[in-house]
Amino acid sequence: MKILENKDVSLVHSMIPLGSCTMKLNSTTEMMPCSFPHFTEIHPFAPPEQALGYRLMFEELEHDLCEITGYDKISFQPNSGAQGEYAGLRAIMSYLDARGEGHRNVCLIPTSAHGTNPASAQMAGMKVEAVNVNKEGSIDYSHLCTKLEKHRKNLACLMITYPSTNGVFEDNVKDVCEMVHEAGGQ
Repeated sequence: MKILENKDVSLVHSMIPLGSCTMKLNSTTEMMPCSFPHFTEIHPFAPPEQALGYRLMFEELEHDLCEITGYDKISFQPNSGAQGEYAGLRAIMSYLDARGEGHRNVCLIPTSAHGTNPASAQMAGMKVEAVNVNKEGSIDYSHLCTKLEKHRKNLACLMITYPSTNGVFEDNVKDVCEMVHEAGGQ
């Protein structure tokens, strides 16, 4: 069994080599509670009265996340990155619609973004516009400025994979976000 186990990449052997996934940013000590039998071995059909601790944990987490983000409610449902992307984009579209800006439907996506990003944006009802990256893998600012100006009236958001699928942490991500916000996007 150990021979088979060693054929798989794990945090025991190396950093998990998924270019843009956050899994590699979780230290082993943060993941330890996920291995506690009393925490992970509850039966999925356990009666609610036997899962009060879980309910309390999720209620506290929901409260904390709402307080941090300023949202009225959050959802624990998006179970994958692509589902989370879609949920976030739908939240942006709903926010813009509530502000009377439902015409904003353009989503700028750097070419270094994860491949699911354009699909998620399209499924959310957005028009996808690619933004070039430079030879270092960072967003090409002149191309971004051109896209921001071209789509200023209809810009909904910029969708960034961070770090990019090339493993690049955008040095000026704060500046990029400010530029998008100044152009009316999220």
